[in-house]
Amino acid sequence: MKRRPLKPWHGVVFFILIMTAFFLLCVPMQMYWGMAGLAGTELLILVMALVFTKVMGFPFRTLFPVKMPSILPVIGTILIWFSSYLLDMVFILIQYRLFPMKMEELNSGMSNMMTSIPFLLSVFLIAVMPAVCEEAVHRGVIIHTLYPIRRKWLVVVIMGIYFGLFHTDPLRFLPTAVMGAALSYIMLETENMVYPSLFHFVNNFFPILMQYLLLWGTSSNPMMEDAQQIGEELLDQSGLQVPIATIGIYMIFAAAAPFGLYLGNYLLHHQKGKTRNFLPQAKKWATVCKIALPSILLLGFGMMLTVLGVITELFRFR
Repeated sequence: MKRRPLKPWHGVVFFILIMTAFFLLCVPMQMYWGMAGLAGTELLILVMALVFTKVMGFPFRTLFPVKMPSILPVIGTILIWFSSYLLDMVFILIQYRLFPMKMEELNSGMSNMMTSIPFLLSVFLIAVMPAVCEEAVHRGVIIHTLYPIRRKWLVVVIMGIYFGLFHTDPLRFLPTAVMGAALSYIMLETENMVYPSLFHFVNNFFPILMQYLLLWGTSSNPMMEDAQQIGEELLDQSGLQVPIATIGIYMIFAAAAPFGLYLGNYLLHHQKGKTRNFLPQAKKWATVCKIALPSILLLGFGMMLTVLGVITELFRFR
């Protein structure tokens, strides 16, 4: 079959087809069949990605490049995930502050979904399948339709928007867009789907692990259960609103993210038998400023919010 050059409008059409299938087929499947419907959703979008690849005349290895990963780039990928996660937590807590009831409803729904089935099955359906199927759609098909765009940063931004829209919930848009941008950057830099798939898996696996550890801890320890009940009562009394100081503390943690992103990116580009300077000699101080400036801003704003939050709470309880 003759190969047709991929263009950005192909990605738009394919994304519209994916979302149409999602609302017409996948939403009813998930409503009627629950987690089985979620599995059906992932398989359907994977099949659509494979069919699109064949219709356009591309070998699978072209749009879905899979190569043997190396240890240091794997560590770099996990570092980029963790740094992105720190930033994401700040956005999520701000949304919790602004929309407490809606965020709590969203969080409770996701938590119940994760713990409604056995741990290993939850890992397979929520972490493994999206890391394969959703990556085939986004870092496989859609990102390759954007290759005619020469500005890498613009491709990363567009891919973040695609990924945010894909998750359909306005409150999930910004956190998933940040993750989608990071995933796309890794794909552009490595041309190896193993790395973004690993990132996606870790990102989905971490909250599953936390939920089950919390569940096991509360079920085996009555004191933990009492503490959780007290915490829920306090949340009810405060209207589920996240304290300003909490946002500030997480912002202080997120001050480490710029360095983590840079170090992760450095390890991501490691090639066996080749060495390179950690800081480019020609742009050494410019690079230091690019890392330090956002870190200083995050640290400064975080400290301000923490102090403001503590003072506000002290006056509140006087």
